[in-house]
Amino acid sequence: MGSPVDELCLVCHERDDGKVKWLKCLKCKLGGHSTCMRMTGLKSNASEVNWVCDPCALVIKSEVHLREEINVMTDGVTLAVEEAVSVQSGQVERDGMNWAEVVSRCRKRKRTQKNKNLLIIKAKGSKKAVDMKKEVEELLSDVQIMDSKFTNKGNIVINLESEEKRNAAQNKLHEVGNLIVSNGKRWDPKIMVCNVARNEDKESLIEEIIVRNNLESIDGVMNKMKIVSERPAAGGTVHYVLKCDPEVRARIHGMNDKLKLKWGVHQVYDRYFPLLCYHCLKFGHKSDSCQCKVKGHAPHCYKCAGQHEGRSCQSDVRKCFNCAASKCQSEHSVSSLSCPIFTSEVNRIRLNTNHGF
Repeated sequence: MGSPVDELCLVCHERDDGKVKWLKCLKCKLGGHSTCMRMTGLKSNASEVNWVCDPCALVIKSEVHLREEINVMTDGVTLAVEEAVSVQSGQVERDGMNWAEVVSRCRKRKRTQKNKNLLIIKAKGSKKAVDMKKEVEELLSDVQIMDSKFTNKGNIVINLESEEKRNAAQNKLHEVGNLIVSNGKRWDPKIMVCNVARNEDKESLIEEIIVRNNLESIDGVMNKMKIVSERPAAGGTVHYVLKCDPEVRARIHGMNDKLKLKWGVHQVYDRYFPLLCYHCLKFGHKSDSCQCKVKGHAPHCYKCAGQHEGRSCQSDVRKCFNCAASKCQSEHSVSSLSCPIFTSEVNRIRLNTNHGF
């Protein structure tokens, strides 16, 4: 029968193309492609397969009349789905989300882990991206390209099997002359030095860290550390967030993540706080550069998800705008550690950070 026009797959966010089976929960009406949701091998011949997602199944088990009705409608498909779910139950955490959304988060994390040996290729002239891709494939015919894709800016991103092959491919493309090639570089780490006494001089804090922790042996270490932000902490102390080079982070990790300063020894933690727009509540940009703000769209509250600025919110209700839009449990703020979308973004930053160890 196919999916309705306005119904999108919860994993790939594409409509039903009729090429694979479409799974649809009989209770919440959410669903997606059977291949996207890793529910392959279903015996039903229908193009749209009725089934029950995990959260709804818990409700149905307690409602006898629903259970009998569902069993008749699914004709054994529920059993096949439950078997597929049980195989992977040890690989994902269940936190009340629809099964497709759990799989989607898992797949994004896996994809981020894989794409470490990237090359970003851009043409110097006005060459079309399609022609540039053909040229790159011909030049790298002896190198295995795992996958490639076009970006919105007309560039090409290719993923190679290993760092050695990436470096070899980069050197080969540099010889051409009409291509600009750069690494898909991971981010430098950020660390938080906790409970630093206010007596410590902020201007000389970096120098103090270097001298007291024997970091002078690192070449150019003064230029490889800088203070990004600070925040007040308990007991009149301060937490300092520093951005540092991977080599510096690896050395600190070798000291059990502790730094000596004038007034004591301080614990160090990695800092992974996503960039959040407080206008549209999406990740990856600030409100100053928000396109929704430029177009005149109303802001969304990061506390209650209402259409007003969060700093003027008087409500005691906590509701996550992003989770509500994804039809997940949303009784928390947008930057809460219990928010699956926020924690997924934190994991993305963590996996894309080069810690040096």
